[in-house]
Amino acid sequence: MTTYLFRVLSYSGIILIILFQAGCTDIKETQDMNYATAIGVDFKDEKFHCYIQLVDLTKVAKTEGPNPGPAKMWVSEAEGDTFIDAFFDIYRTSQERFIWAHVTAIVMSESAIEQGEKAVIDGLTRYHEFRLTPWVYGTRDPIKDILSTPGFYGQTSLNTILHHPMSTFHQSSQYKPLQFFKYTRQLYEPNFTAYLPSLSINDTQWEEGKKPEPKLTINGAFFVHNQHFKGFYPEGDLKGLRWLLPKMERIEMLIPNEAGREFLAVLANPKVTYKVNGSKIDVQVETKGSLSNRETNKTTNLKKMKKMTESAIKKEIQELYELGLAENIDFLNLKHVQYQKNGKLINRNKHQGQVELNSIKVNVKFIHSGALKNRLIELDSQK
Repeated sequence: MTTYLFRVLSYSGIILIILFQAGCTDIKETQDMNYATAIGVDFKDEKFHCYIQLVDLTKVAKTEGPNPGPAKMWVSEAEGDTFIDAFFDIYRTSQERFIWAHVTAIVMSESAIEQGEKAVIDGLTRYHEFRLTPWVYGTRDPIKDILSTPGFYGQTSLNTILHHPMSTFHQSSQYKPLQFFKYTRQLYEPNFTAYLPSLSINDTQWEEGKKPEPKLTINGAFFVHNQHFKGFYPEGDLKGLRWLLPKMERIEMLIPNEAGREFLAVLANPKVTYKVNGSKIDVQVETKGSLSNRETNKTTNLKKMKKMTESAIKKEIQELYELGLAENIDFLNLKHVQYQKNGKLINRNKHQGQVELNSIKVNVKFIHSGALKNRLIELDSQK
């Protein structure tokens, strides 16, 4: 009996070992898979070009033990008659299985945006591994260069605005970073002008050992209205846009006077309200912030500084509206505002051009004079 029981237990143990080994044979180690982190799309010579960025996550994730050295990046390029053809051509040289769940950025060239993003959106959203939350950008620079630009301290582009734009956005809000699902929603929103932040490479601002160190920057934006490409506009033309985008956390602006720069205002979370009266719309912007620094001591009246700031904001919005009139682009999305209030009216007037901006009202409230709240700057608000 004892011998029989021993045999049964021995055989059972062997069977369990075999089952566990069989169940683990298809498990891959981290280093045995290709983790795609970014996708690029270009259209040139009547062909779609697809770019895939890979990062060595085994070194990125390692926090203990000896320093593994800088993580490496790879960028591939394939072409095809359609986006899907180019995308699948990457598999021919992949060597190991691709994992798409770690993609956190998508970059499209100007020509790809102009060609229309429908093929890209349709191709990416059909695969179950792909998420709808990557950050999305346009660019006029070579996509290979964009995907190959590193962060600081030998880090990969995972530590740049390509993959983590919110880190710098909290400190300086010029353009609202856009996720893939939000951009897609904007493209199909009636009478909506979607914007796409433009990535570029700045190779003059930073140096390492007196050698230029390229870094990514936002240099403007692309615009698409009702799925029709409207063009690219540089940062200098779009200053008024920052007051109208939602959840802009920290906006800095130099307030000029007749002689030049007067003081720096740092403002936060502007609230925008619209009043629709037929084809005319009133825009009101309310924001609050601080006086961070004064270039001169000429203006010491708080009410005057408030008025100067409000005038500067109003001027930026007005100039953006006038640029839209000249270029036939609804930067302020006034048509969409009117559509939300009265869709029938805008459908009747759709051939009459821009909706009219009737007025701009700005209200600024200064909370304190900067970081040194107890250090008075001798503002005389009673004058």
